[in-house]
Amino acid sequence: MATTRKPTKPKTSADLKEQLEAAKKRLADLEKRAYAEELTELIGATNIVADFAKIKARVTDIKDVAILAAVGAAVGIKRLEIKQAEPPKRKPADPNKPKKPRAKKST
Repeated sequence: MATTRKPTKPKTSADLKEQLEAAKKRLADLEKRAYAEELTELIGATNIVADFAKIKARVTDIKDVAILAAVGAAVGIKRLEIKQAEPPKRKPADPNKPKKPRAKKST
C-alpha cells in the first residue's frame, strides 16, 4: 500500500526569518553553556567576588542587580539588561483537603 504524502510548500521569507531568529537564540544558549565552566574558573581566580562583597558592604540598601548593571556600564557593555526573576510562588494548600498524617520514625 502506497501512502500519499501531502506536498510540501516552499517556506516564505517570514518563515525563514523566524527560523533564523530561533536558531540564533539556540546558538547563544549553546555558547553560554559551552563557556560556563571556563568562566566560573576565571571568575574564581580573580577578586571579583570579594570586590562585589566590599561594594555591597559599603553601600547599604542597594540591590545586587543595580551593582551588576553599574559594573556592566563601567566596563562598557552597551545595552546590558539585567533582571532578577521573582521566586516561584507555591500553590496555596486547599483548605477543604485534609492533611495527611506524617509517618512516625521508629528509632
